[in-house]
Amino acid sequence: MDNGLTHHGILGMRWGVRRTQTQLGNLSRKDTKWVKKNTDKITEKARNKSSKDLMKYANELMKDPRAVNKSGKLSAATINSYNQKMASLMSEKVSDLKSPSGKVVRFVAKRGEVGVFMALADQGYNMNQLKNGIYDSGKVAYRNTVIDKVKN
Repeated sequence: MDNGLTHHGILGMRWGVRRTQTQLGNLSRKDTKWVKKNTDKITEKARNKSSKDLMKYANELMKDPRAVNKSGKLSAATINSYNQKMASLMSEKVSDLKSPSGKVVRFVAKRGEVGVFMALADQGYNMNQLKNGIYDSGKVAYRNTVIDKVKN
């Protein structure tokens, strides 16, 4: 019987191997610089390209009697539906746009207010995980996770 303390590490762990910035999900310096320079221009261009379709969708939404609540404000369901449509339309318009590190530009619906956030995602990332939107704090709606949004 051995009374010594032994430690064999975590399965799959390699000693001295560190994760890269992309594995950690952090933006590289190139991406950060690129985002600061191009966020407003990208967002504006995507919004302009999708404005006609978005207006049609808004008109359809407003035909629903439940779109406006008793106090005269837009209902939360209407806002969230509009934001999801805006995020999907704007993401389509920039689907071929990539950051210097190869991440793709996507738009994610805001939760609780009208608008979208711009995000950089790894190619092939399932954006449907964020379909219910994210709050201003970065917390994903209906999940405990928090994501890093692109900050201007």
